[in-house]
Amino acid sequence: MNAFSDWLWIIKGFFYVVILIFTSFYDLRTKTIPDIIHLLIFLIALIKVDLAPSILGFIFVPLPFLIPALMKENSIGGGDIKFMAVSGFLLGFKRGVLASIIGLILAVIVSSIYYKVNKIDKSESFPLAPFLSIGCFVSYLIM
Repeated sequence: MNAFSDWLWIIKGFFYVVILIFTSFYDLRTKTIPDIIHLLIFLIALIKVDLAPSILGFIFVPLPFLIPALMKENSIGGGDIKFMAVSGFLLGFKRGVLASIIGLILAVIVSSIYYKVNKIDKSESFPLAPFLSIGCFVSYLIM
């Protein structure tokens, strides 16, 4: 059986991608992620949920985001942490970690270029959701 014959997986993925796209654009414009996004991802995650990996993903995937936020003020926003927590719940532990790695690598590369080209101070905030969303999407497709 391949992934495209599983209708629940397709429906879950469709709604998740729509939310990821909205979240990316919203974060680019406002540098915030509304709480309703986290609730919607959690509800979508309940479609065909595998509880053990989901709970592990919910607990451990946001830790690399939470630790810097606690150590340094204005480093990573709470919306990004909650976003990765519920995405970790949806994706499970392994795919959640992969999503984080992909998203953070993309963010580092793009932000480095952005700051260098625009000669902007690196203390200015940078929206993470678009990059994390790409990582989440790619990770969702890997079964």
